[in-house]
Amino acid sequence: MNGKIIADSMSVENITVFNISSNVGAVSDYNGKFSIKARPKDTLFFQALSFVSKKYVITEKDFYVNELEIRLNININELDEVVITPMSLTGNLEEDTKKIKNYGLSPIDMKKKIYYEDARYGRGTKITTSPDHFAPNGSSFDLKLIGKQIGKWLGFKNNSKKNALKVMEERRLHDIQVKSFADHMKERFSYNFFVSDLKIRKEDFTTFLAYAEMPSLELAEYLKAENELQLIEYLVKKAKAFHEENKE
Repeated sequence: MNGKIIADSMSVENITVFNISSNVGAVSDYNGKFSIKARPKDTLFFQALSFVSKKYVITEKDFYVNELEIRLNININELDEVVITPMSLTGNLEEDTKKIKNYGLSPIDMKKKIYYEDARYGRGTKITTSPDHFAPNGSSFDLKLIGKQIGKWLGFKNNSKKNALKVMEERRLHDIQVKSFADHMKERFSYNFFVSDLKIRKEDFTTFLAYAEMPSLELAEYLKAENELQLIEYLVKKAKAFHEENKE
């Protein structure tokens, strides 16, 4: 079966398409196109970091079209809950952010193998990964196994876990680079945050975002959910420096 993934304003390359019914999968190419073995009533599972995961049950009618079109929605990451303790916070952003601790991510469990055909490298090219991570509420790849094969293509040394993490991080960086620094800040914080909290004048709003811009690699770290408060602290410092440089 041939298909194409469609999405608004986002890259549709390297999206995983997994046939839950037969334990085979594919990866979309630059245009979002993929090819996968499937039969009527098989369930396809679509997954990528920047999109909301989606399941699709194949019907007889789907085989009458040249290309099955699947639309994915952009995944907007939000914090589930923010707890503010009045006894420990002063209301001063610059001081309060220094008191917050960071926590790392837990390691990923790695188990069974299945085979993937990658649309970018032609039929027959396979990647190994785990079907356990593609349950109806699936959330992640088997990084160790998929990284080993991808690492061979990209010429990485034989360290599958490290290679997989590198590939995933490069994909995330690519997704971040699709938008400008200003667009990321506008999505993450309200206009009122810049005007009221950072004391940026309305006429200086665009100029300040250009002033605070940082390299993509650095921005990728700040945009991680666990570094939300560090990003606020960075903007507070940049706002202070911006005001100092623009004193009349």
